Amino acid sequence: MKSFLNSIQERVLLYDGSKGVMLQRRGLTGAEASESWNLSNPEEVKNLYNQYQVAGSDVIQTNTFPGNRVTLGKHGLGDKTYQLNFAGVKLAKEITGDSTYVAASVGPTGELLEPSGNLSFDKAYSIYTEPLKAIEDAGADLVNFETFSDLNELRAAILAAKETTKLPIIASVTFNANSRTLFGNSAEVCAIVCQSLGAVIIGANCSGGPDSLIEPIKKMYSVASIPLCVKANAGMPVLDDDGNVIYHQKPEQFSSYTKEFIENGVRLIGGCCGTTPEFIVEIKKALAELETPELKFKFNPTIASAYNHLILSPDKNYSVKRLSPEAVTLLIKGNFSTLVKESKSEDFDYLLLDFGNIDISFDVWSFASEFGLLIKKPVMIKSESPEILYKFLRYYPGKAGVVLSDNSQLSLSQLQHYGALIVNDALVPYL
Repeated sequence: MKSFLNSIQERVLLYDGSKGVMLQRRGLTGAEASESWNLSNPEEVKNLYNQYQVAGSDVIQTNTFPGNRVTLGKHGLGDKTYQLNFAGVKLAKEITGDSTYVAASVGPTGELLEPSGNLSFDKAYSIYTEPLKAIEDAGADLVNFETFSDLNELRAAILAAKETTKLPIIASVTFNANSRTLFGNSAEVCAIVCQSLGAVIIGANCSGGPDSLIEPIKKMYSVASIPLCVKANAGMPVLDDDGNVIYHQKPEQFSSYTKEFIENGVRLIGGCCGTTPEFIVEIKKALAELETPELKFKFNPTIASAYNHLILSPDKNYSVKRLSPEAVTLLIKGNFSTLVKESKSEDFDYLLLDFGNIDISFDVWSFASEFGLLIKKPVMIKSESPEILYKFLRYYPGKAGVVLSDNSQLSLSQLQHYGALIVNDALVPYL
């Protein structure tokens, strides 16, 4: 079988559909973690995988969402995190053999990152390494981070996969009606940041029905340099008189959006909550009638905050607000109010954050996370301290630019590892 990366470049691949809804039809209760069935009811899980393969799926997603110690711990299964994830992948591999790819599903922790909550970036990173180890050991072909609504938590997950596994990464986000996540991250920013960190596919899933994901996918494609994926719900769910969740969208209606998705960069398509093998059959029929257009990627230099992005053009001069090391020191001490007001009222395109040779000791995670939460303008940074600069890039919930001087001692590979846009100091006056 060809590698997944080769196949996705050649044609549109068909994903599978919902696991939770299908397992509920087989007796899974609301009080159970669906991942528990990987050990307690393995034949039911294998049968479900097989149904999607028979329906035509090129990629089977594992019953491991969200499958981390935090969420499993709420069901008393935290100590079985490795075993449940390993089993979820192994069962899929037993069904697919060498004919179908296996993508391990990894979802968010359900906790809020600081400063909005109590979860630190490093703790989130640590939480993700455990299921990632299991799914790689079990032989997954790739990992699919999905249904994330906080871009910085997704960044922690991507870095955990990059730094502890060799798995290709899909990064998928869920959006509100305004094409932004629950935390305000725009679709374009999500695409820019995730692809800069090394994801091989970016996309959107869950949300509402396929109609709700057309606009986010179009926005992502407008800045994309890699293929896209999409997995919508079977419409918006409703509760029936008995309190059961019902999805009313029919497979034929769901699949009618396939053409528009494919025309906007999607090369991996399937279904999320409420979709069944019948939905996959209908998408397969729709794909058979389509001629796949050539992908038109964008390779423009770009920087982004967690909320907004800036595409840099050589034909335009940009307005910059420069923050000296003295001004940065005040920010480190927590004095953000003036900059927040200026960012809202002053007309400038981006900030230049100059750490200079600041030698004060401070918590870079706390600073970068608070800066990223409060300041919505994109940022470029300078620092004579590689340690400060690398840490800021690791924790900052966007894609920063890094200004290099001619005598810089910074590691280009380290900067690229964190997805930074590298800019020569002489060019800054013109950006």
